[in-house]
Amino acid sequence: MHWKEIIPSDRYIAFMEDRLHETDRDVVTLLYQPLIGATAYSLYMTLVSEVARNERKIVEQTHKSLMIYTGKNLDELFQERKKLEAIGLVKVLREKQGDELVYYYALQAPLSPEAFFKDDMLSVFLYNRIGSKDKYVKLRNSFRIDTVEKKELENITKSFDQVFTSVHPSEMRSSHPDMLDAITSSDTLEGRGKTDYELASNDFDYEAFLAFLPAFVPKKEFAKADNERLIQKLAFLYKLDPSEMSKVVQDAILHTDELDHAELRNQVKRRYRVKEVDHPPKLGLRVQPEELRTVKTEPKTEEEKQIFYYETTSPIEFLQELGEGAKVYPGDMEIVEQLMFDYKLEPGVVNVLLEYLFFVSEKKLIKNFAFKIAGHWKRAQLKTVKEAMLFAKKEVEKNEAYKQAEKNKPKDASKSNFSKQSNVRAEPLPKWMTDDSWNKTDENPEEWMEAKKKLEQYKEMLNKPKGGS
Repeated sequence: MHWKEIIPSDRYIAFMEDRLHETDRDVVTLLYQPLIGATAYSLYMTLVSEVARNERKIVEQTHKSLMIYTGKNLDELFQERKKLEAIGLVKVLREKQGDELVYYYALQAPLSPEAFFKDDMLSVFLYNRIGSKDKYVKLRNSFRIDTVEKKELENITKSFDQVFTSVHPSEMRSSHPDMLDAITSSDTLEGRGKTDYELASNDFDYEAFLAFLPAFVPKKEFAKADNERLIQKLAFLYKLDPSEMSKVVQDAILHTDELDHAELRNQVKRRYRVKEVDHPPKLGLRVQPEELRTVKTEPKTEEEKQIFYYETTSPIEFLQELGEGAKVYPGDMEIVEQLMFDYKLEPGVVNVLLEYLFFVSEKKLIKNFAFKIAGHWKRAQLKTVKEAMLFAKKEVEKNEAYKQAEKNKPKDASKSNFSKQSNVRAEPLPKWMTDDSWNKTDENPEEWMEAKKKLEQYKEMLNKPKGGS
């Protein structure tokens, strides 16, 4: 929650080393807003407007003022700010001044339309958000400019000295002290820098990728930062492991000693089309990151097998399994992607959430209900599959207790939304949610008895009244 990092009285200093031009505003409104949502967009434009109104292009306020401007609580603003950071529109720095923290918001100009549509990830995310090829092409074409072929035209442009004939050569030299002082000023001026974003959670093993490359491939090419970043980005986007990416790179660098970025993109897309029949790539094809997996060896117990399955299966593939092999409905794909992109849930956690939703909603994935539960799970900061399973089991126990209490009430007193929702479940819940003996193994009965004892103790602790009530 936000109060662990930020409170309304904390000051922030917002600044921008450039200004938004008309095209920039169109880019933020039409291209970035579908990715970050209206609230994050409003927060960004509010900060930009504040800075633009200040003569020094820098403004200092408390976060309380942002709450007043936007009409949002600080927790929501904190979450929306993260979207701006992730998409590359804000860089956040922090400084401790005495007993208080001061936040610095370095506002970044958006990418140009050309750079945005050429970006491998942003263009695909935008396509998925729009959901229609025709709408996407129409939007892209709204930024298109027609160029004139200049190859056969004669250049008759006048040079400086052909027009300004009165300028004496001495006037072109900055020898006067006042002139030297003026032109060598180190003041920071407006200027369009490169806007970019980070893949902090990328789990692609770059060292393993380098190890897969054969000896004839020049390794020095892959020590370059821009090459490494592109490879990481494409591997993330198209779900390629180090071995697959090494093969793609070999195809791209086959007839040259330098890595051509356009050729690498073409090779990746060609390989993807063969695998995915020309569908846009999906975030939902990712699996649980290696560092967040709890089953590191061959699974032995039923619990380990279940966890391993959740950790090594992508949410889209898991949905297909839940549907007994049927093609996943595009609307369900979109819900899965929002669970991962907007709520930042890990793939394995999403799988547990999907099964939980699946068995409390008659095999239906209800969008609003899914997002409500996802928000609850996000606030609980669930990162691993095991954490999610324990949390889901606890929720099931609470729900069952609630339903039992509702049954004991008079009929006219049990009309809550939750009781209506819980009554629609017709499918039996998975064993790991309800059956304490599902993970029993004959290999080590002592361990089983000890685990069962701990589980009973845990349940007893959960049933104890809290706060003396």
